[in-house]
Amino acid sequence: MADRYKVDQRAALFGGRSRTGGNAIGRSADTNLEGHAHRETLEQQNDSRLSELEAKVSQLKDITRGIGRETKESLGFLDNLGATMDKAGSLLKGTLGQLTTMTSAKSGRSGLLICGFIMLFVALYFLSSLRGGGAAPGADASGPAAAALAGAKSLRQGGNATVR
Repeated sequence: MADRYKVDQRAALFGGRSRTGGNAIGRSADTNLEGHAHRETLEQQNDSRLSELEAKVSQLKDITRGIGRETKESLGFLDNLGATMDKAGSLLKGTLGQLTTMTSAKSGRSGLLICGFIMLFVALYFLSSLRGGGAAPGADASGPAAAALAGAKSLRQGGNATVR
C-alpha cells in the first residue's frame, strides 16, 4: 500500500498531460503553448517547402513543354531536309544522265566543254585555297564562288543548246 503514493494513479488511469513529473498544474498550459508554437512553425516550414516544390514542378513543366516544342520543330526541319535531299538527288541523277548522253556522243565540242568546265573548277578551287578559303558567309558575291556559279550557268545554257 505504501507504493500507491509513488505512482501518479490519475496519470496512469487517464494518461498524463505532461511528460514531466511533479506538479503539472502550472506547467501544462506552458507546454501546450510551446507545443502549439512548435506545430505552427512546422506547418509554416511545410507550407514554404510545398510552395518551393510547386515552383520547381512548374519550372520542370515549362522545360518539358519547351523540349516538346523543340522536338516538333526539329522533326519538321528534318522532314523538310529529307524532301530537299530527295529533290537534290533527283537533280543529280538528271544531270548525270545528261552528262552520260553528252559524253556518249562522239562530238569534239561536248568533250572540250566538259574538260574546260573541269579545268575552270580546278583553277577556281586552287585560287580560293590560296586566298584563304573563299568568302565568308554574308559577304558580297564577287569571289571565286560567284565566278564558278556564272560559269555553271553559261555551261548549262550552252550544254542545253548542244544536246538539242
